[in-house]
Amino acid sequence: MQGFDYAVLAGKLAADVGEAAKNAASATGEAAKTAANATGQAALAPAVTPVLDLLKKSEGEVKAGNLAAAVASMGGFQALWNTAAPIIQPLAGDKWPLINTAANLVLSTFAKGATPTAANAGSAISGLIGPLSALLTK
Repeated sequence: MQGFDYAVLAGKLAADVGEAAKNAASATGEAAKTAANATGQAALAPAVTPVLDLLKKSEGEVKAGNLAAAVASMGGFQALWNTAAPIIQPLAGDKWPLINTAANLVLSTFAKGATPTAANAGSAISGLIGPLSALLTK
């Protein structure tokens, strides 16, 4: 076999192996991102769902004209939010500032001694339902 260049063959094999390694690393990185996202989503649901349940219950009470029942229900929001927020914050990413602002509006609207109107109560509640619901559908 005249002219067979083993060095050229070795170079081509090394390039192919290098490309395969780069592709494998890229696929591994994507798999890790997907797994992290799935884990984050799994952690979000148990934190977000009880908050959403309370908000939706209270929203229904406001819409039904029973503001007093909504205010009474929302009396438990502070404790629920104090538990959920530390879990939600790192997983919400760039959506956290909006969620935090909406939660603070809910907290101030339903603070002890506050007397919200039905419009204020409904607006504060729906303002937090939207971004929290969106977290669960990412």
